Amino acid sequence: MLLEILLKILSIFLLVAMGLFAAKVKLLPFDAAKTLNGFVLNIAVPCMILRSMQRDETNSGHFDDMMWSFAAFALVTVVIAALAILLIRPVRSIADDDKGLYIFQLAFTNAGFMGYPLTEVLFGRYALFLAIIMNIVFTVLIYSIGALILVHKKGEKVFSMSFLVRILTIPFIASIIGLIIFATGFHFPVFINDTLELMMATLSPVAMFVVGMNLSRSKFRNLLTLPNLMLCILSLVVVPFLTLGIDLLLPVSNILLVTHVFLMAMPSAALTAILCQRFNKNTQLASEGIASTTLLSLGTLSLWAFWLSELFL
Repeated sequence: MLLEILLKILSIFLLVAMGLFAAKVKLLPFDAAKTLNGFVLNIAVPCMILRSMQRDETNSGHFDDMMWSFAAFALVTVVIAALAILLIRPVRSIADDDKGLYIFQLAFTNAGFMGYPLTEVLFGRYALFLAIIMNIVFTVLIYSIGALILVHKKGEKVFSMSFLVRILTIPFIASIIGLIIFATGFHFPVFINDTLELMMATLSPVAMFVVGMNLSRSKFRNLLTLPNLMLCILSLVVVPFLTLGIDLLLPVSNILLVTHVFLMAMPSAALTAILCQRFNKNTQLASEGIASTTLLSLGTLSLWAFWLSELFL
């Protein structure tokens, strides 16, 4: 079992290495990463959502899992954010203006961009369905609580007329449509589903390739600072263990528990740098946090996938 999981992880992360290599030797211009990122978020992910949310034998009859996906993800995210505030606010070695960034990175992982393809490959279509449900909560929280965490020090105004504009991304709209599709039992014609599945097939390779391209811009010596290493330990080890502990106290199914813990074991959210730029925060520090947690997650995610599969599946 361990060998099977390691081979699946290795095949996916070889795509990261290919993206890193392609950017380093300039086989593709680095600006291509932005274009490919747009393709993943605005085309491949919505196609995957619309296909995965149609009822079939893998996701029908699981209303309890849907409701607990909402509740468990929201509860754990809020608890971790609160604990991170208690842990980081008193630390004097971290600049006051950067404390919100570290708290944000602990509470919000790369649950969609990396979480979707890895969850589907390792745990199957139903786990992906649950991940999509959880990501709806993630989107609401990252643009509300997450934004408040980032700007709390200076008291910038977050809730404004632009709030709905920020939250209504294409993947979020697709998720809402997907919920309607699931609730009504609607199915697209076969030829449309065939097209959606072809687009789904591009998600894992392109998403992981872009992760590699983004890593190519990082100076690896800057990733090994003590704050970044502590962020990695907390994000990739402590946070998923806390998630596991909370989920074990809730009446959730094993596949929901596995999916949730695995999503919380992901590296820092790719949206971190985007929101830092939006709120005039330390974008460089955010990028280094994303790069360092992504790099070390290549090893930790393999261990989490094996351990969760052995214990709960």
